Amino acid sequence: MKFLKRHQIEDEKWNQCILQSPNGLIYGLSWFLDELTLNWCAFVVEKEDVYEAVFPVPYRRKFGVKYVFPPFFIQQLGLFSLDYSIENENRVISFLIQKFKFIELNLNYKAERGEVRKNLVLNLNIGYTDIQNSYSKNHIRNLKKSEKSGLKIIKNSSPEDIISLFRSDRGSNLKIYSDLDYENLLNLCEIAGNQKALMSLGVEQDSVLICGGVFMKFKNRIIFLFSGNSKVGKDTGALFFLLNTVIKMYANSGYVLDFEGSENEGLSRFYSGFGACEENYRFLKINNLPKVLKRIKK
Repeated sequence: MKFLKRHQIEDEKWNQCILQSPNGLIYGLSWFLDELTLNWCAFVVEKEDVYEAVFPVPYRRKFGVKYVFPPFFIQQLGLFSLDYSIENENRVISFLIQKFKFIELNLNYKAERGEVRKNLVLNLNIGYTDIQNSYSKNHIRNLKKSEKSGLKIIKNSSPEDIISLFRSDRGSNLKIYSDLDYENLLNLCEIAGNQKALMSLGVEQDSVLICGGVFMKFKNRIIFLFSGNSKVGKDTGALFFLLNTVIKMYANSGYVLDFEGSENEGLSRFYSGFGACEENYRFLKINNLPKVLKRIKK
């Protein structure tokens, strides 16, 4: 196993490993990491000029100490491997702990180490009618309301407009995202579009954008990465309408719709109402900082 800095990583080999790994996720692709974190390195297992396993490590520096952190808009990382095993995961984490004194990192759904974090997914391997039979009564009511509101789906809606919609509504009271975070997300959407991995859908009423969603497509997974809504959107059930449209588009396709969450009870109930089931991931936290720093970084 090798520990590589970003400039030492060969992107083609790296991305092929993510693509061919049974648990490969778009978050682990080199261009995805590049857009959302300034610094990342990795543990790599290479045999016969092929990356057989990779473990990306996003990091920052504070008080002269490098520490591992989970970047915004990257839900799951950890070990991606052509032949995944818990023994290999534990081996890499042991090396990680030797390299970094403070670690906060989301591991992917194959992991068994760390605190369980809820994620909800919907398998789209059956017909739309059968999927809809699992919707909650509340979701059916909201869909009927949305269908009477004259809503229209706009394909290839501008990610910038969707982000602006979020910032003017829920984001106006949410201080966790900086201007740079929104800029990074917008840049990611541009790159993802070039990689044919982006799906951005808007919902309009009377030609006005009232709701929108940014989705990422990779392998057999569609990730609901980001959304924006408005008061009119909430009143008309636009988000129900948007997600139901995606489900209808990809029903019986074999895709998995990944809702990306959530620990929030309200969001969890919302996603579950589409018939989604849990596919949880793990949150790893290690604090081996000196005592004087331990108090600062809890």
